Amino acid sequence: MIYRNASTRGGAFFVRLLLVVGLVLLLFALLADVSEKTGALIVIFAASSCTVAVTTPLIIRYAKKIGALDLPGGRHWHTEPTPRLGGLSIWMGVVVALLLTSIHYMPNLKALMICSTLMLFVGALDDVRGVSAAVRLFVQVAACGILIADGIHVTFLPNTWWGIGGEWLITVVWIVGITNAINFLDGIDGLVAGMAAGTSLMYFILSLLLDAPMMAYCSVALLGASIAFLGFNMQPARIFLGDGGSSFLGFFLATMSIQGHWAKNEPMVSFFIPILLLSVPIYDMVFTTVARIRSGKVYSIKTWIEYTGKDHLHHRLYQLGLTRSQVTVSICFLNLAVGFGAITLLQARTWGGVALVLQAICIYIMIALLETLGQRKANAKE
Repeated sequence: MIYRNASTRGGAFFVRLLLVVGLVLLLFALLADVSEKTGALIVIFAASSCTVAVTTPLIIRYAKKIGALDLPGGRHWHTEPTPRLGGLSIWMGVVVALLLTSIHYMPNLKALMICSTLMLFVGALDDVRGVSAAVRLFVQVAACGILIADGIHVTFLPNTWWGIGGEWLITVVWIVGITNAINFLDGIDGLVAGMAAGTSLMYFILSLLLDAPMMAYCSVALLGASIAFLGFNMQPARIFLGDGGSSFLGFFLATMSIQGHWAKNEPMVSFFIPILLLSVPIYDMVFTTVARIRSGKVYSIKTWIEYTGKDHLHHRLYQLGLTRSQVTVSICFLNLAVGFGAITLLQARTWGGVALVLQAICIYIMIALLETLGQRKANAKE
């Protein structure tokens, strides 16, 4: 109980500090002589982080009132009923920040906000009442269709009928896959929010190098919201993201990854960069899916979406003897270590991209061996 109280006080101090920083940044943007773009970025970060810091306590009370709680037991690690509508506060932070600055003139932003909001509310409905896997999958595919109709899709295949059709299919598979992969990883305090913050930071750095305003604005909005939410989500969490939050983050990050024109004359490099940026959820999804298919636990798309178990990356690292906080920090640094390699691809040719992807594969082979060891230790205890 002493540890819990100390951690909770640490989270509260972090949130108050972030509020002060946000207000100082807003004053700086108003009073200092900065460019319009710099001022917009400052306002976005301050608005998103402050919105999350202010609204999350209200959402915690609301979730408790309507009974939207994650109960202890089963595959859960927490010991007290915990609200699970945290995605609402991150969504509010992102929406408020972008409405203040860029929604009216950034191309494709309205489609992104509409579709990611759809993901949030379907997931939140699942948190409160439950939604079938078929309905969730249908909504995810429909949202991808809206994005494609608005011109948001991958663009590395030839401009032929089969190339365009292939790009549409790859876009749907990519976004649906990443959305569910990040949802699968949401099983330990602070993990998905921390990964979202780290990936948003990498998107922001790339946006500066590419001079991509939409990516810069969206990444800063998500960065501020994710960092603020960590003050409530670090162990022991006062609130969880829930399916709504993890689905929103997954969909938003996946869509941002296909917005970047990473390399105009190097289509393979353009293909590799988003893979490296989102390699942690991709790896975890592939590893657990193969393991579940081999064991007969998963045999259809429906069972793939619905199946829950203690066989994800964070579970295996915990079984190796790491604490929960150490597991979260380790995976977040793994995400940064592999993801930052994507930045060097901007100046690399195709074979440079291949080399970096092979490097990432070697890293994940080592992680897979560690996961296997963790599984063996868990089986030995049983």
